[in-house]
Amino acid sequence: MMKASTNAPIWSVIRNDRYGIPESPLISKWREEGRLEGKEEGQLQLVLRLLTHRYGPLGAVLTADIEALTAAQVLDLAAALLDFTSRDDLEQWLLQHG
Repeated sequence: MMKASTNAPIWSVIRNDRYGIPESPLISKWREEGRLEGKEEGQLQLVLRLLTHRYGPLGAVLTADIEALTAAQVLDLAAALLDFTSRDDLEQWLLQHG
């Protein structure tokens, strides 16, 4: 009975980029992290844009408070803002969650 090797050949670890050039796992990890950061930044910018559209300029302090939220909190804020009836609702939400 032949035992399967536990050492994967190096060529199976390295992926090729879209041009067929070998890409190291580290580069792949950085690329994925960059995509995630870009996605989160886009979500934050959309929430800020929606809030500004609804309530006018938010001001530096309120904007900074929103920018300090985690990615999960930004998504929670996006859902909550649909129920806000005033700017006070936004400020209360930030006091409770920020």
